[in-house]
Amino acid sequence: MSEDVCDLTNTAASHLQTALFYEIKDMPRGTTASVLFAGDPTMVLRSLNLQLRNNLRWDLSRTMAGNWHAVIHRAEDVPPGDVLDALRRDHKRLDAMFSSIIHLTDRGQLVEARSVMQAFVAGLQCHLAVEHDLLGRAIRTVPNASGVDPTAAMVSEHGEIMTQSAMIAAAFEEPDADTSSISPLLAILAGYLSKHEQREELSLFPIWSSAIGHAPEVARADLFARAMAMLEPAQPPFPD
Repeated sequence: MSEDVCDLTNTAASHLQTALFYEIKDMPRGTTASVLFAGDPTMVLRSLNLQLRNNLRWDLSRTMAGNWHAVIHRAEDVPPGDVLDALRRDHKRLDAMFSSIIHLTDRGQLVEARSVMQAFVAGLQCHLAVEHDLLGRAIRTVPNASGVDPTAAMVSEHGEIMTQSAMIAAAFEEPDADTSSISPLLAILAGYLSKHEQREELSLFPIWSSAIGHAPEVARADLFARAMAMLEPAQPPFPD
């Protein structure tokens, strides 16, 4: 796919996103899509990336003819670009691990599920440390119109997540542990995690993104390096 160029220069603006979606939807890992546009495709790429849950990255350039050339990658094929990119990827990694725990438990494979649960808790601790000890302390937030401080709300929800995670980890250690005793706990935490991640990425991430974007380059680079070092103990990523 990376050897061929998809020419969308004559595609109507109203059809660009749909045409681009069908061009890249089956793009395998380790490959790229090369696409030509008549105008700046940044908004189309951003909109499609949102549709695809932030799974795309791209490089833009201009051709001698004045068209725009986009080389599109899958996000996992390129390194994280900043702290929030790294955190979003870690959200997905942790979600994949938790999904595996649920499936293993449902199949009665409790030994395997217990092992993944231990890795999940370790990874979660690293993830929360970046949000609490790094971003939460470096970037101040103010209460919203309802009087709720987004950072304080995040810390409270993280405490609940860790409490529920500890309960599940302990349940796996019980001599009479079985699917019927653990699956309900996993279902409760799954629902809580989903709502928490959505709230966090809608309320806190824009604030953090703006603050980081306005920080000096040296400060941004230092923050990114510290975040990656804190996430490192949880690596390598859980396999697909």
